[in-house]
Amino acid sequence: MKRLLLLLAGIAALVSCKSPMDVPYSELDHYFFKNGQAVPDNPKIDTEEAFASLFGMAPVMGEGGKPTPVDFGKEFVIAVVYPVTEFHTELDPESLRLENGELVFTGDETVGEKQSWSMQPVLLVKVSRKYETETVRIAIKRP
Repeated sequence: MKRLLLLLAGIAALVSCKSPMDVPYSELDHYFFKNGQAVPDNPKIDTEEAFASLFGMAPVMGEGGKPTPVDFGKEFVIAVVYPVTEFHTELDPESLRLENGELVFTGDETVGEKQSWSMQPVLLVKVSRKYETETVRIAIKRP
């Protein structure tokens, strides 16, 4: 009986420990942020309607030129949208971790030369709903 209680106490201690966990994700390709839309306050987009109101498809010719599909019944999207800029700006994903009940998405920002046109940097990833939380925090590392 004593061993059983110790075993249960050990299991309870492991389950209650909230150590960070890596969460798998996939980057979305061939989407753009629609002109005239406000940059979303919340990076989590969990319905197809909300996604379609903010982003348009930008397919290109050739293999792999179709926009990455999202099944909103099984997945949600994390969106990082920057304001329009004249500088070539790349946003690259680094990690997605579950920490203390919230998802923390980390990425890198690289700013290059000034261009003769404007762009709106966007980084979109899709995540399985089994990892869904109320809060998604974005942590982009800037040079």
